Amino acid sequence: MTNEPARRIGLPWYSREDYQRIREIMADRHNLAPTYESWLAAAENNEAVGRQAGLHVSRILIEPEAFARWCAEKNVEPDSAARRDYVAQKNSENAP
Repeated sequence: MTNEPARRIGLPWYSREDYQRIREIMADRHNLAPTYESWLAAAENNEAVGRQAGLHVSRILIEPEAFARWCAEKNVEPDSAARRDYVAQKNSENAP
């Protein structure tokens, strides 16, 4: 058995109030659940699976306008790759 700390992963998280706007700005909106409730159920399941696997899962809130600015600064499309990179950056900034 190892004493290494649990691997940290970030999970994209959206507020109910922002979800429709998030879907509007995403280039790959077809990859996002059509409703907040559907997205939330899947996200909570993914979070539980990660924790059961021994990962330290952090919810990384993606706010629409902040994410759009970040994408513009990085000159990337607001899509799944950008969400992954944004969440990884925010997760590392929040690491202990």
